[in-house]
Amino acid sequence: MQDFFKWLPQRLSQPLPGEPAQLRMIHVRRPKLSEAPPEARKSAVLVLLHTQNNLPAVVLIKRTVDGSVHSGQIAFPGGRQEDTDIDFTDTALREAYEEIALKRDSVHVLGQLTGLYIPVSNFVVYPVLAFSASSPLLFPYDAEVSRILHVPLPELFSRKESVSVPVSGNSKMNLQVPAYLPEQDTIVWGATAMILAELEAIWDEYLSLKNLF
Repeated sequence: MQDFFKWLPQRLSQPLPGEPAQLRMIHVRRPKLSEAPPEARKSAVLVLLHTQNNLPAVVLIKRTVDGSVHSGQIAFPGGRQEDTDIDFTDTALREAYEEIALKRDSVHVLGQLTGLYIPVSNFVVYPVLAFSASSPLLFPYDAEVSRILHVPLPELFSRKESVSVPVSGNSKMNLQVPAYLPEQDTIVWGATAMILAELEAIWDEYLSLKNLF
């Protein structure tokens, strides 16, 4: 798997799978990044990879149930860009430290995935991809994070279904959405699934190249 992590920075410097890959995990058409309103708030998330049982794994969090738009959902650590942040990488690393106690000097930033717009919260999100050479020691900030998940990519990408999820703020209405199902009763959908869909496309490229040699 070290070959995968060495290959990633080079791959991220080239044109990305982008929106076509993201669109595999949406249930209805949503505004593209280029269609985001000028007043949309900017944010960043950290897509943290590491090796687990000789497989690449991604770190996800389960947000606390607090009544907010994304309450209780599976997500990446991240949040709004602050004026003091240098760039989106700075935002993602700061938020990861605040939410899961990830130390900046314990990871290598590999690059960025394609940004996307989230209409329900009016955020433009930029995913920052990073790698930890060892399994990171993480601790959830209880006010925002109820659980931290380490999910091997092959396992995550092999479990996709169309599922029913409640509409935010309306427990009586459900949506039928494509989702990743890393484990029983754990559903990854929405923007997080869209980001993972682009990562899956890159992972599939790597597997195809590996099979050629």
